[in-house]
Amino acid sequence: MPEIRYCKECHRIFQYMGGPVLCSYCRKKDDEEFEKVRAFLKEYPGATMQEVSNATGVKPSKIYRWLKEERLEVSEGSPVALNCERCGVRIRSGRFCIECSKMLAREMMQASGDLRQRLGRERVPFEKDEFGLYYKHKNET
Repeated sequence: MPEIRYCKECHRIFQYMGGPVLCSYCRKKDDEEFEKVRAFLKEYPGATMQEVSNATGVKPSKIYRWLKEERLEVSEGSPVALNCERCGVRIRSGRFCIECSKMLAREMMQASGDLRQRLGRERVPFEKDEFGLYYKHKNET
């Protein structure tokens, strides 16, 4: 079910379905700006953030957002610095380096297993009806 939100760019109200909190007009504009930046970086891979911003007219904050979303990636020798949010090592896109991503994934899997095990002990089995549906409170009256 869609939510009602305000667009981060134009502050108009719209039905939010997921992704960036942008109305359809601003999302289209965002995609056009993204394509401009992508094309510029393809032609000038070693450009600084300010050069990219000046040449395309796109705010550096948007470019950083696309880097964090892994829609863009800086080139190997790029002067644009992105650091892992956990350990601080230099990365090319995203929020975490590969090692921290693996560690966070392991920690989440461990927490999921612990939670599943804890809930498994406390869980009361549910009965299915003739349609294959489960009812939590079927036997309670």
